[in-house]
Amino acid sequence: MPSAGTYGNIAQPSGFKHIDRFGPSESMLAKFLYPFAWRDVTFVFDDFLGGGNQEPVATDFLEALWVAAGTNGTDFLAATNAAGGIARATTGGTNGEEQTLRGAAVWLGDLNCGMEIRYKVDDIDGQQSEIGFTDPLSGYAASAVNVIDTPTITNGATDVALVARDSGATLTTQAFITDGSTSNMNTTKTDLGTRTPTNATYQVVRIQLANATAGITSSSAYIISETGVLQERAEHGGVLASQIKGGVLIQPWFYMEPLASSAIIIDIDYWAIWQDRS
Repeated sequence: MPSAGTYGNIAQPSGFKHIDRFGPSESMLAKFLYPFAWRDVTFVFDDFLGGGNQEPVATDFLEALWVAAGTNGTDFLAATNAAGGIARATTGGTNGEEQTLRGAAVWLGDLNCGMEIRYKVDDIDGQQSEIGFTDPLSGYAASAVNVIDTPTITNGATDVALVARDSGATLTTQAFITDGSTSNMNTTKTDLGTRTPTNATYQVVRIQLANATAGITSSSAYIISETGVLQERAEHGGVLASQIKGGVLIQPWFYMEPLASSAIIIDIDYWAIWQDRS
């Protein structure tokens, strides 16, 4: 069996060179091992278990990875009464009383950043939401996407890759929306099928950015069911108009707002974010 001594004497352990010893760099095994290559990878996985620096107390929760904010309702906290751990929030009961959760703006498209989040809500019929990456906003009590049917990017955002939904719009299903701050990078929307999420049922949203050339990034979005079935996907970045500026620091972002006169309960099961170290 290996020991600390044999591990520490490997040339560049727990990095890409270590993984290369298992086979080709694009093999399924190499991709599986990517999160463990901490020498070359920045990888954060939060299962919202509570305890330690993430106790169900606002100051401790926020010390860890996240900034939670909302207008009325109950801000996100790590719950203590759910198997496997969740972060739970409840929106206010009227239009505009949102709940949000965001991480630090330390992620880059040029470093192939990505994220995956598993969440559910108890009311999909009266809500506006957006999930993904955005550069820092002017304020965190409003969304970055304005009017999902003919979207524009507002609230100070310039570079975004978001899965968005507005149940009060003409498009009531989900859409992948991107924009970039370089000239001729435009707001681009792809409708994600005809299916809407299901009440009180988990779904997974994954966003992956990929560096094309210096400062230019393509992006992909995936919607995955509670049981792991790929349901929708979209890819942007084949042309400059749908690309994102890769050198802009962006943050993971979750936004949920009620559109009806009832509060929405949101459970986030886990959140993972990753990128190449350099």
